[in-house]
Amino acid sequence: MSDTDMVPRSRLNEEIAKRKELEADLGALRGNLAAAEAKAAEAETVRAALAKATAEFETYKVGVDAGITDPEGLELARYYYDKVPTGEGDDAKPAFGDWMAKLKTDATARPKGLGAYFADQPAATTATPAAAPVAPPKAPQAAPPRSAAPLPPAATGANPAPAPSPTAAGWTRESIAQMDPATWAANRADLIKAASAGLVSKLGGA
Repeated sequence: MSDTDMVPRSRLNEEIAKRKELEADLGALRGNLAAAEAKAAEAETVRAALAKATAEFETYKVGVDAGITDPEGLELARYYYDKVPTGEGDDAKPAFGDWMAKLKTDATARPKGLGAYFADQPAATTATPAAAPVAPPKAPQAAPPRSAAPLPPAATGANPAPAPSPTAAGWTRESIAQMDPATWAANRADLIKAASAGLVSKLGGA
């Protein structure tokens, strides 16, 4: 190989530097592409969530306009709407709002399980149990009559004999005869009453 066919080293270094620069740019572009793809996927997720939230809001709004506010009723309405066949021309499937508007004005067009959720349906009432009969108040009972105070015994004209002294029954003629003057004087009145009532007995017999 002649010296004219050889690439100068300086040029070779330039080419190598350009190649490295291009490889670095390509790596950066690949990184940017990956980030863009991730953002695009994230954006798609956000877009799908937004579409779902919008659909739910539209369902709620249409349901409220039609008289349905119960979340279960709204979900059931969407279920029945999704079962409406898709047609063409006059038989084309109406929009959800138009379909609900028709159900609002035409009760006969409502699906059997959905009719109870419309506001124009009477609310279910719970039967109130009959009140237990109230017994009439008892009449106040009359107080028993008070017993009359015992009447005093009728006067007989004669005073009853006084009760003997507790010790009179133990006196005998012999014990009275043996009393000293002081004992006789202290019991004189009782002894006279006992003798009058026949309570003084003679020891050993009458």
